[in-house]
Formats: sequence, C-alpha cells, structure tokens
Amino acid sequence: MHILSKGRSRRMPSTEVSERPTVHQLKIELRGLRPPVWRRVRVPSRLSLGGLHEVIQVLFGWDGMHLHAFEDGRHAAWGPHRDPLGGALDSGWDDEDGVALADVLPRAGGRLSYTYDLGDDWEHRITVEEVRPAGPDEAGYAVCTGGRRALPDCEDVGGVWALQELLERYEAGERPEPVTEEDGEPEYDSHADYVLARMFTTGFDPARLDVAELSGALERLPLVTVDGVSAAGEQDGRFPCPSCGEWHPLPDEDGAELGDLITEALDPDSRVAPAIRLPDDAELARQVRGAEHFMAAVRLGHWCGAGRELTPKGVLRPKLARQAVEEAELWRAAPDEWGDAAERRRRLAGIRSAADMEPVRDPWEWALLAGFVEVSGDGKKASSGDALPDEQDDAAVLAAWQETLAGTVADVFAELPEPVGMLRLMSGLDELLAQAPPVGFGLLLHCYGLPEGEWADASAFFDEALDDLPDDAAGELLSALYMVQWEEAAELLVRFGAAEYRPEDSPPGDEQDGDWLLIGLSAPAPGRFRLTPLGRAGLRRLLVEAGVMAPVVGRMERAEAAELLAALATYRSAEEVRAEVVGWLAARTPADAAVQLVDACGGTEGADALRRLMAPLVLEHLLPAQRPGESDSPEDTEPDQRRRVRAVLRKAAASGVPGCAHTAASWLRRIGDPAEGQDAYGREWMCLDGLYAYADGGPEAVRARLEQGPGAGRGCGEQVAELADDLWRAGHPHGEAVLTAVADSLVHEDKQLAKRLRKAAFKARSAT
Repeated sequence: MHILSKGRSRRMPSTEVSERPTVHQLKIELRGLRPPVWRRVRVPSRLSLGGLHEVIQVLFGWDGMHLHAFEDGRHAAWGPHRDPLGGALDSGWDDEDGVALADVLPRAGGRLSYTYDLGDDWEHRITVEEVRPAGPDEAGYAVCTGGRRALPDCEDVGGVWALQELLERYEAGERPEPVTEEDGEPEYDSHADYVLARMFTTGFDPARLDVAELSGALERLPLVTVDGVSAAGEQDGRFPCPSCGEWHPLPDEDGAELGDLITEALDPDSRVAPAIRLPDDAELARQVRGAEHFMAAVRLGHWCGAGRELTPKGVLRPKLARQAVEEAELWRAAPDEWGDAAERRRRLAGIRSAADMEPVRDPWEWALLAGFVEVSGDGKKASSGDALPDEQDDAAVLAAWQETLAGTVADVFAELPEPVGMLRLMSGLDELLAQAPPVGFGLLLHCYGLPEGEWADASAFFDEALDDLPDDAAGELLSALYMVQWEEAAELLVRFGAAEYRPEDSPPGDEQDGDWLLIGLSAPAPGRFRLTPLGRAGLRRLLVEAGVMAPVVGRMERAEAAELLAALATYRSAEEVRAEVVGWLAARTPADAAVQLVDACGGTEGADALRRLMAPLVLEHLLPAQRPGESDSPEDTEPDQRRRVRAVLRKAAASGVPGCAHTAASWLRRIGDPAEGQDAYGREWMCLDGLYAYADGGPEAVRARLEQGPGAGRGCGEQVAELADDLWRAGHPHGEAVLTAVADSLVHEDKQLAKRLRKAAFKARSAT
C-alpha cells in the first residue's frame, strides 16, 4: 500500500528568508497627573492599533467598559467599529484593527494620543522611543520594561482631575464615611468615595508599580497583527486558536483541501466540534514515538544526512538500502516479520532493488511526503530535508507528525479510487461520482465526537450513509469505492498511531466477492474503528485549521466569551462545565468577564440563541442569586466586584442590543434586581429564544427542549404552557417560526396547547 497512490506531491517548506521583524519601544503617559504616571512597553511593530488598545488596557488597569479612540497630530482618528457591548458604531473613525503601529508611527520620536472613556476622557500620550530589529524572542510579545506609580481601580470616578483629587485625599488620610448600609455592604455618597474607601481597605500604595506582574498579564494577551496573523507567529507561520489560545500552524495547500472536506462533511449550520479531553503535548509526543511506521521515516531522514546515492529510478542503491534497514532500524515497523536479524539479512540479500524492499519502501515514501528526505536537483542524491524534526524535541516531533497526518488524510480522502477498465463507462456512474459526499471523512468526524474509548460501528455508519444510493450496478460500485477508500484510510491511520481498527471479513458466499475481485476491486466490510488520543489531537488540529471551533476540556481560559459559550453546549457533564467556567473567570476580572459575556450574547441566529442558553452557567458564578438576608459565601464574587458586574448588566439591559439586552435583563430579574424600565425584555422573549436554538432540529429536538429546565422550578414546557397566549407579544425576530415549530411538535401530545400556539403564531405574523 502506497501513500502517494494518487501521484500528488507535497509542497516543500519555503526556503525564502522573510524581512526581519521589528519592535517598537513606547512610553505611554496618562496625562494630567502629578506626580506623573507612565509605562514603558515593547511591542511588535506590526501590532494593530486595536491590539495596542488591549495592551494599554492592561498597563493602566482599565476594564474595557467604554469607548476609546486614537488620534495623531494631523487629527486623523482610529477607533473600534463596535462598542464594548456589541452594538455597531458609526463614528467616522478609521478601523483601528486595519492599521499597524508601524504605519502610524514609523520612527522614533513619533507621538499619538489615546483617549479612553469619551466621557471621562482619560488621555494617554504615546511616544516612540526606539524602533529596532526584533531579537530572537521579541517579535511576538508585549513586555512592560518600566514605569512609574500605580493606579487604583479608578474606572468611572470622573476623569483625571477627579482622580488627582482622590489621590490627594488618600495621601491626606481622609477616609470617607458610608451614608448607609444595605445587606451588610456600606453605601457611599459617590462612586469616588467608594473607590477611596477601597484604596484604604486594600492598602493601596501609589509608589509601588509591579512591572513583572504587568509583563505577566501581557504575556497572556494574544496579540494579532493587521494581517490577522498572531504577532508571535509572524516568524514561524502560526496563528492563535480561538478555542484554546494555543498557537497552530497556518494552513497550506493541504489545509485548504482539508478545509473543503470538513466543510462538506459537517452540518452547514455547525462550526463547533464536541469538546474532548486530550493528554498534554509531552504525552502526545511519547505516543508519536511509539508510531513505528512514522518514526521509521524520521530515522531514515536522519540516516540520509548530508547525502546518500540514488539509482537512476530515484531510489536508494540496494547496498545502501540494506544498510538503512539495519542502521536506521527500519525493520522495527514490522518486528514480527523482520525482527529476526539473520532471517532479515538473508531475505534482503536476495532483493535487487530498494523499491522491492518492504522495510524501506513505505518509510522512503513517507519521508519524501513529509519533507524528511529531499532529492537533489539532478536526482542523484538524497539528503535530510528541512522538515525533519529533532527526535528528542517533543514539540518538533509532534508538529511533524501532525503535518504529515494532514498530508496523508488529504491525499486519501480528496478523491475516491478510480474505477478500472470498462467500469469507468458504467451508466449513471459519472453522475453519482459528481455528487458523492466525503462519507469516509464523515466517519472520522463521527468518531471524533464519540466518548473517549468508544468504538464506532463503521459498518452501520456506512449502511446508513449509503442508504440512498440507487439499487443498481452504479450504486453498488460507488459503495465498493467508498469501502476501498475507507480501508486504505483506516490502515494508514493505524500506522500513524492515530486509530485502532478491527476489520471484518465479508460474509461467506457474498455474491459480490467474485465479480469485484475479477476487476481488481474488493468491497470489504468496514468493521469497528476508534481514534486514539493521538488521533483525536491530530484531527482536532485539522478542524482548527479549517476554522472549526474544537474545544479541549480544561483549556478554555484564554478563549473569547463567544467561544466559551459555544463550547459549553458540547460538554458532557456538569462537573466539566463548572471547572471550565471557574478557570475562564479566574483569568479575567469579574467586570471584564461580564462585558465579554453580554457582548457574546448578541445576534438573532440559532447559534446566537444557543450561546444565550449557556450564559446563565457563567453568570451564576459572577452574580449568584441570593435570598434576602443571606450573606456572601466564600465562593461568591467580592461585594465591590458584584457591584461592578451589576453595573455592566444594567448598562447592557438598557442598550437595546438584541440578545445582549435580553440576557442582561433576564439575569437581573432572576437575582431579584430587575433593571428599571426593562419590562419589554420579559420571560416571553427568553422563552422563545431558548426554543429557537432547537426549532430547526425537528419535532423531536423541540420536544427534548420542552422537557428541559432549571435544576429547580418549572421546566421549559411548563413555561410554554403558562405563557402560550402571550408569547406573540415578545417581539422575537423568529417568533412566528418558533411558535409554529413548537405547535407541530405537540400536535399529537397536547392538541389544546398546540392550537393556542398556532393562534399565537398567527398573531406574531400579524404583528410584524
């Protein structure tokens, strides 16, 4: 069995040397304070202004709850095109994500103004102190290298003059007196007094600036250039994964081909794979080293070294091939057959071409495919290739394995095997081949989503997937082509250490066997199949590179809120969800988490509604519901942080942004603190929204949703029955369609309720 069965050749890694990246050293001063407050930071020159905004937020402790803008000396302005809560802006600014720092400030001495909170007007002056070539570890990261004086948590105190007064009061020892207490929490006459009291209780020291702590926070901040590529990846062609925050290689031509396969095999409305657990990279690298067929290709690449002679047919000379089997231990890929040294030497001595030496043939093709071996331009010598990994380097071995896997999977699944001889002319075959979906690759995706260790019944999968094929010779031939493709793919994945496969023999007396064998094509039964942890890791990399969100349990702390909410819907247990949420919240302040969360709840499509269903799982940790008189538990957010989270939710509830406003208002109502004037965002809207996420799944999906509900209290079905006559009033953009789908799902179980819902659907249509 040959990997290069379709004659494709892999693109070799480019040898071109890119222009050396540079870094900017900036001094950023918060204007108007005495003594001055400033920070010195080193950032990649290709960092977008939007990325610089994120850096400044970290350096000065801002929470990102307000608008901001950059302006140069010629009054050119750049800013965001969405507000912090997700609403679109028509500001007249140029897009800050589309311009690089180096384009605006190309040389030392240049200045730029950054204003945060266009009400309080916190103005920062940015000065370029130096532009120079990046060192080995400098091009991809922001590092704080100095600064002066710390800042309290002063968001919304009224601007720099109010902060100056606050600092003077603090220095004078002026402690504010609370005007009252509510639920054991002191209430102050103003937010400034509240901040001042907090400075005393925390022991704030304005002279103490922890530069190392700021650098640590910046290190966790993903930086993206104006090209949409990670700043850390500009030198090595990597990009930041939105699901886990890790860096992944940019897709090449095989990535594009696999992307087409994945897009065709996936549900078009779903770009989220089930959450999985994975070992760490060290364990995955250990498993790669146990994949002897792959490691034989690696050892062969190292054995080629500076050059080994080839025959005119492009294979190793026989003597060298026998030497490679011993010195590179290529026989270890099949120890049962080639492990006996004396028998091995005897058998190899009688073979006159390396192309016929089984221990050499497959490792040679794999090494060429992966770029572990490169052939000279005149075809006379083979030497170690640029893609050859260091066997002792875990990261290099794992990356090389994943890259080779991508190439082989693309190679096998890109096309079905070609029919031979007169079979190509079979009536109806061309039409079937033109419409043939990637069923084999679909089985791989099916296995990815199974619980860890569970076997897939590949035979049953193919039976169902191919059930619609015509019951004629063309349909039977296409089915056989799928089986042949799958057998080749399964055996390759086993050799990679990516899968376990238990093929089944065709039933005795199968009437197809003789006919297909006569034409050189068998139609084996697929048997049972499952991915190993290493195989899941490899397939996950392919999904990520194709733009599919593929969460890993326990690795979502750096993900955006939208990715977190989408991922939680695929988790298999409440314990996994809780651990993931706690880890995600630990990586950000409560107020920042709340801003990101409500921003992620915007939108009017089904995927948006599904995210909103997950939002309470996070909000419960940020702002848990409390009974009157109940004191805070140790796990609750600190009182001052709860106040800030409430402020975020109230602002979101008043924003009117579809989804964001409804989620915030709904949670405020659930904790007994409803936002004033938000009656329009009642239970009716959220009830419809929760059903909308399932409406396209058919009656069974809707009925399953109706049976769901909170851990205590009424379920979704009970709420629908109670609110049925008023649901049309909610103004949900998909109200009519949802009400109709729910009515259809209940027509045989509760005709009266179905009738009420149809009437509500009619009213919803009339209302729009």
